[in-house]
Amino acid sequence: MTSSPSALATPMMQQYLAIKAKHPDAIVLYRMGDFYEMFLRDAELAAPLLDIALTTRDKGKPDAVPMCGVPVHSADAYVRRLAELGHRVAICEQVEDPASRGGGRRLVRREVVEVVTPGLVGDPDAVDAAREVSLVCVAHPRARGGDAVRTDGRPARDEFGLAVLDASTGDLRATRAERAAAGPGAALPAALRDELLRIAPREILLGGDAPGELEAELAALLPAAARARVPEQSYRAIAPDALRLDPSLEASLVATTPDAGTEATRALLGYLAANQPFALRHVSRLRRYALSDAMLLDAATRGHLELFESAEDRSRRGTLVERVDLTLTPPGARRLARWLGYPLVDPAAIAARQDAVAWLAERDRVRGRLRAALRAVRDLERLLAKAARPGATPRELVALRASLEALPGVVAALAERDDESLPALEAPRPAALPVLLPVPEAARLVADCLVDEPPALLRGSRGAGETGFVREGHQLELDGLRERARKGREWIAGLEARERERTGVAALRIRHHPVHGYGIEITKANAGRVPADYERKQTLANAERFTTPELREMERSVAGAHERAAALERELFEAMRQGVLGHAIAIREAASAVGELDALQSLAEVARRDGWVRPVVDASERLEITAGRHPVVEAQLALRGESPFVPNDTTLDPEGAQILLLTGPNMSGKSTYLRQVALLVLLAQAGSYVPAERARIGVVDRVFTRVGASDRLARGESTFMVEMRETAQILAQASRRSLVILDEIGRGTSTFDGLSIAWAVAEHLHDAPALRCRTLFATHYHELAELADTKARVRNAHFEAREWGDDVVFLRRLAAGAASHSYGIQVARLAGLPAPVIARARELLRSAEGEDPRAPALARRAIAAPAPQLALFGDAPAPPGPSPAEREALAALRSVEPLRTTPLEALALLDRLSAALREERGKG
Repeated sequence: MTSSPSALATPMMQQYLAIKAKHPDAIVLYRMGDFYEMFLRDAELAAPLLDIALTTRDKGKPDAVPMCGVPVHSADAYVRRLAELGHRVAICEQVEDPASRGGGRRLVRREVVEVVTPGLVGDPDAVDAAREVSLVCVAHPRARGGDAVRTDGRPARDEFGLAVLDASTGDLRATRAERAAAGPGAALPAALRDELLRIAPREILLGGDAPGELEAELAALLPAAARARVPEQSYRAIAPDALRLDPSLEASLVATTPDAGTEATRALLGYLAANQPFALRHVSRLRRYALSDAMLLDAATRGHLELFESAEDRSRRGTLVERVDLTLTPPGARRLARWLGYPLVDPAAIAARQDAVAWLAERDRVRGRLRAALRAVRDLERLLAKAARPGATPRELVALRASLEALPGVVAALAERDDESLPALEAPRPAALPVLLPVPEAARLVADCLVDEPPALLRGSRGAGETGFVREGHQLELDGLRERARKGREWIAGLEARERERTGVAALRIRHHPVHGYGIEITKANAGRVPADYERKQTLANAERFTTPELREMERSVAGAHERAAALERELFEAMRQGVLGHAIAIREAASAVGELDALQSLAEVARRDGWVRPVVDASERLEITAGRHPVVEAQLALRGESPFVPNDTTLDPEGAQILLLTGPNMSGKSTYLRQVALLVLLAQAGSYVPAERARIGVVDRVFTRVGASDRLARGESTFMVEMRETAQILAQASRRSLVILDEIGRGTSTFDGLSIAWAVAEHLHDAPALRCRTLFATHYHELAELADTKARVRNAHFEAREWGDDVVFLRRLAAGAASHSYGIQVARLAGLPAPVIARARELLRSAEGEDPRAPALARRAIAAPAPQLALFGDAPAPPGPSPAEREALAALRSVEPLRTTPLEALALLDRLSAALREERGKG
């Protein structure tokens, strides 16, 4: 929709258009009083997305301007919705008090103070406290003029950089990866692709002169993430000294030969400076990490193991993180989730974290005090982020103060005084147990300035005359202004009584209007009693409002004192806020220590409560678990009051039992066991205790899983294609230190094709010199059990089951050797298939297995004259009942007491019943 120039010629619209020209790719929220307004194309785009009314300015005119708006007090929810839908939102505030314009008609000055994007969140309260909100930048520096090389002499174009920022906490980290020789369409290194999928960013930036094919690959890899390019000149022009960041970050930014990780960091900081410059002070340091520092977990593995999301409903219910998350603070929950997502691979680092968990697990009183103290600490990281925003409110600073004041309690809780439960413990404090340093100076700044319970203020509204949030006694001038305003209001309140007495009008009231000020209100019924010195000020439906020179003078005095007090409170608040931000680095360090302590005590609490044991994690290649249990399934069984979980052992060794081939019935526990082993390894390398009697884990560099059946129809990939792609990735990327979990290979195609593929995969895992990875391979192809006869490092095992009549009882116990039955028909019966279907299946099974002497005839009959169609969803035809002779025979057999029947009597009975049955058959 377009508008004629006359509709856009007003000063306000000219100001809006000038601001919009600076942010053409963002929806501009233009502050007008207590509303944010959107105009023109922004309004037409936003109104249906936000489900708000689209109207027009100068409605009814041919040049009307489309517009819509949202209240300031609820704007954060609307901004969040637009950002989640992939839009950029520019917040344009009034940056001066309308009262400062005096009596003229000069337009209030407005500026964009913040741009919210999908990766740069606005209000951190709107974000799940247990999740990180990531903005990433991928850089691929090209050789410029042929002389840009790495320190080892290789050209920079072979290197990719990745920078990751959680703007809600200020956490910034960077890494790099080199690309091996790859064909078209494989621009990103595989490790970097997996890292991006693990991070699952909301927004992806491309820095520098990254090629177009890289942008296309990122779009295909993470289609839900928003994407933007950062022009090289925009971030290379940033002066590191102006960022006022940690010295280590500044040093990396001015490095003479920066790597790709530094390049990505510069681009990301340039994007942050352009959109939320105030947030730069919240980023206190750059953490460099290598992709090889942690166990690699691809997207399929995280999904199959249900680490963070349930496969059933994508919630936390029934996930590993829910099982071990007994944290009490949001930073602790985020830290624990990161440990589970990035298990360590350095045995020394794992042992150090285990030492800290053990120290807390062995000290019940210390841990109890620590948990009590942590409950008083809120989300320090995100409270600091809110304090850094231009629209920060007094209540947000008071919340930050409350958490800061709780930190000494956390420090005191860690003292081992009066811990009588273990008096002999003299172990030194573990190095991995962080040292928490409170920040009393920042807390004192807030406490000295702000009242304990400040009034609620609108976002960015500290220019509208609100007062009352600065503590009385904080500044003498402010106290004097408040006293002056208070006495003026008391005088005005007394004026009401005096004027009632003077005029004789009992209904006389003195009212205050935000625009018209104070007025003496007299109903029209008393209009004849208005004194001559009253000056009419405002006419209402049933009353008139008046003023007097005396009231007008006092009103000016009160208003002047109030406005000056409000301006002074704003100045004092802003000075206090900046003072607090001067301690931002110390506050972030304290928040990090709180998160670390909380995550450690959570693991210790689980270990102590549930009787888990400390695993040995070493550099060997052997994996031994005695009486291991599935951490999640065990807890769910206990919650439902069912039979306790049946533990099982595991032994895997590249030099011995490298491949454990699992066969056995459906529903017997194979899939649970496979995931159990993977989860115990992951927990052990995250530094946690594990549910087992004993465990020794030779460090695993990567866990691969191929579990279940799923398709990707939107990409044109069937279930079998997905299965084969995942298998191909395992064979291409696994190493000798990997743990491979295969739950059914080749089930999505014909029997002989599937068996052949499964056989070949198992052989390759065994024979390939570069592999020999520890492998758990569950299959229903019982023929694969023959591999143990020819492959030295293949072992057979099965889960035991017992038949009881027509039923099967699953013992959930792992035993050596191959299974003899799959018990598929029994499982089908338990699942509720109709009885005729089960009966027919048994008949066909006997025929196929050759157990029935009539098998050839049955087979021919089944092919030539198949059984009639069975009614699966209706009442099946009832099978014919027994004949009279058969009923008599059954009754006679039921009446027999074998222990009291002689052999001769038994033979006589059998002869009589047999004769009766033959006679009946002859008559038929």
